[in-house]
Amino acid sequence: MLDRPQTYQYFVVTSARGRPPIWTWKIQRRGEPLGIKVSGTDFKTESAAKLAGEKALVAFLAGLAEEERNAV
Repeated sequence: MLDRPQTYQYFVVTSARGRPPIWTWKIQRRGEPLGIKVSGTDFKTESAAKLAGEKALVAFLAGLAEEERNAV
């Protein structure tokens, strides 16, 4: 059985590269690596990357919850 996904264990990190900056986001888990890469790239602003990452995090957590329900 999967552990209950707790929102505070997962978070979104943004970063930029280049000039002009191209922003990316990725989902990370506190305490241990996720084991998979969940990320997005090619955003023109940090706020756009953060918003996209937060939407992806909500979907990711919903998927974890669905897996937990199906495992029972």
